[in-house]
Amino acid sequence: MKVAAAIGALVTALSGQVSGEGLYFIDATDAAGIALVNTSGSSQRYIVEGMMGGSAFFDYDNDGDVDLYIANGSSFDGFEEGAHPRNALYRNDGTGLFQDVTNAAAVGDTSWSMGCAVSDYDNDGDADLYVSNYGRNTLYRNEGAERFVDVTDAAGVGDDRWGTGAVFGDYDRDGDVDLFVANYVDFSLDYESPIPCLWKNVSVYCGPVGLLPAADVLYRNNGNGSFSDVTAEAGLAEEKFYGMSALWGDYDGDGWIDLFVADDSTPNKLYHNERDGTFVESALIAGVAYSGEGVEQGCMGAALGDYNGNGRPDIFVTNFADEANALYDNEGGGFFTDVAFSSGIGRADRRLVAWGTGFFDGDNDGDLDLFVANGHTYPEADMPLLDSNYEQINSLFENSGGQFVEVTDSAGPGLAVRGVSRGASFADYDADGDVDIFVLNLNALPTLLRNDSNQKHHYLQVKLVGRESNRDGIGARVQVEADGRMQYAEVQSGGSYLSHSDMSLHFGLSDRDRVNRLIVDWPSGRRQEIVDIEADQLLTVYESLD
Repeated sequence: MKVAAAIGALVTALSGQVSGEGLYFIDATDAAGIALVNTSGSSQRYIVEGMMGGSAFFDYDNDGDVDLYIANGSSFDGFEEGAHPRNALYRNDGTGLFQDVTNAAAVGDTSWSMGCAVSDYDNDGDADLYVSNYGRNTLYRNEGAERFVDVTDAAGVGDDRWGTGAVFGDYDRDGDVDLFVANYVDFSLDYESPIPCLWKNVSVYCGPVGLLPAADVLYRNNGNGSFSDVTAEAGLAEEKFYGMSALWGDYDGDGWIDLFVADDSTPNKLYHNERDGTFVESALIAGVAYSGEGVEQGCMGAALGDYNGNGRPDIFVTNFADEANALYDNEGGGFFTDVAFSSGIGRADRRLVAWGTGFFDGDNDGDLDLFVANGHTYPEADMPLLDSNYEQINSLFENSGGQFVEVTDSAGPGLAVRGVSRGASFADYDADGDVDIFVLNLNALPTLLRNDSNQKHHYLQVKLVGRESNRDGIGARVQVEADGRMQYAEVQSGGSYLSHSDMSLHFGLSDRDRVNRLIVDWPSGRRQEIVDIEADQLLTVYESLD
């Protein structure tokens, strides 16, 4: 950790950048050795060309630091032999530098990939990788020895529709993780014409409205390396919407994870877990189907977190231009209220098209800040008189007592980078005690935002290892108490926009150098408590079977 921090300080000094007060990020893409230039279409004539954009932070080789997987796209114009874009896996060498190990790891998918999610689905101690595609999705099983094997057919999860948000979660609490995949549009070049629609009286590609939506799918893990499609019997085969992002999370605190799906230009869904293998759709009653004004929105990404510290997970959803992003405050009892405007989020620039997002404590002060990746859908946004831009800056909001204050302009040169941004993944990749952000940009280099915030606050990072529960502890609820202040978080796989963040939970502790008590409520139903924990460390908690 000290070596990584020293290297980070050296890179900052050499670049002539000095962090100021508060949240501060620099663009460390080049310094970290990340060189993959994204490809997603050539002239943006069809909706497929503008929608991909996921990535994943995870420790694929079990060496203690987080590595990075980046999805890539394709083009309808084709490529010369050997020139087709592929996904990439970058290995973290432990000093904050990344090395391309795609060939050795055998994960260079050449499909038109959309996003990815990670979980140890077979509970063997290695992180496995699922990639959603425009076309057949791919499941890579981690074989150890830093290599993966495509087991899609054997596992039965090769859905060949247009896959978008994928999330793992143990909805039936049987000790292995299940898989939900949102699907977007039933799109085919056979019946779609290029550029036949209008946006602000300008010709643009069509969709999603006017195109046929594709059905989502829920796979139950059979515990033997295979999955079964249980969409219908679980109660999820209702009206089709344009599925984008998804989140597993226990919104009502009953110990069973529920499922939220952010849908584009159609109502969102919230599936309540009935604890018997079935779900009941309750988004309208719960207050998360529409905006606070009761309007369908162009929903893209989603994040789950307790932003106001009341012990209940709230939901944030990113939306299209001229719409406010939604912040659904969990009031308890199964009900939410959209507090976008009263919380400050609604004051963001309406010209931005928002995608990847995440709650994270960027300054380690003990509350959750919020990041949003932005980029327009249409290149035509650059045309005169449209008052917009195709490439846009991303947004950063600092949490101040449950109110969000936009600090984008003061948060360092990393936030000044313009791009057609899509997915966002979060992790402390350089192991210096603060959370960094990776952002994928269409048809350009990505942006690795290294957190160089000038603060000396303490933190605790918690990694769970399940025994009776699933190996990653997905769905576990962790409470941290330090000097009377409580924080809550759930272990999640997937989320943001088509992306996956490090599943270790990061808690900022402000000036507190010890945690008085840590409580884990495991998916198995077991409760585990640890007391008097020293701050500024990664704590690995193994599920107690006593």
